[in-house]
Amino acid sequence: MTPALREAFLENPEYVLALMFSAPDKKESQRQSVTIDFSEDGVTATVPRPERDTPAPQLLANKETIYSAIVMYQTLMDRGPDYTDSLLESARRFGRYAALRAPEFVPLSDRKDDRSEGPGQADTISFFNQIESGPHNLEVAVRKTRDALAFLEHEGLAIDPAFAPGLMVLTGLIPVHFSIRTPKGQRIYKEICVNAPYWFLKIHRGRNADGPFNDVDFRFRGIDIVKKAITAMATQYLDSEEEDRRRNGQPVVRRHQAPQLDGE
Repeated sequence: MTPALREAFLENPEYVLALMFSAPDKKESQRQSVTIDFSEDGVTATVPRPERDTPAPQLLANKETIYSAIVMYQTLMDRGPDYTDSLLESARRFGRYAALRAPEFVPLSDRKDDRSEGPGQADTISFFNQIESGPHNLEVAVRKTRDALAFLEHEGLAIDPAFAPGLMVLTGLIPVHFSIRTPKGQRIYKEICVNAPYWFLKIHRGRNADGPFNDVDFRFRGIDIVKKAITAMATQYLDSEEEDRRRNGQPVVRRHQAPQLDGE
């Protein structure tokens, strides 16, 4: 990693979040690939079934996930370390809520013209309302998400699959946009994960225009807290869904561990 690249990540933790939630390069992780097949009868998205020795479901994050992660991060930074436990609990609570309130299919002819959400529907905005992220954090997160994705593409660390086909999922008939780490981005991401304590040590010895880097530890711990919150949300969703299916006498696919990002 070049000194300039390292400094950019240190000054902009949201760049690390965007890289973290970008999908691994297909060469690095075949399990994350999704194949789209077109036929006369319809469109099929196929995710390879995990091998028997796969310890946990793999989380597939799209660009909306990156934005949501940055919103959480902004909210956490705004409220400070004391908000950590509350954020994690909100994520778990929302996971339970979402599992039991999945939106039901409504034929197009029966849908209302307005776009108001039903009171029981679980979506990204309802979670932002739950944690009271506030309009300022949402606005800042939009700008930081765009900047982060533009930075990753400019540095050759991640690209949109529109330019490098290999990972695409359809929601309805609209492709979901992903940010995919390049092989270079994968190496940088691993370096960040492995050397994070070393980064802290070096940064604590430095100064910037505002004085010592006395807040850097919390800023970088915030990245891990957001990752844990999203993973906890997915875990609670699966746990609640399995419990509901068992209660209704429906089959459940056995899994041995909670969902993980990048199989870490």
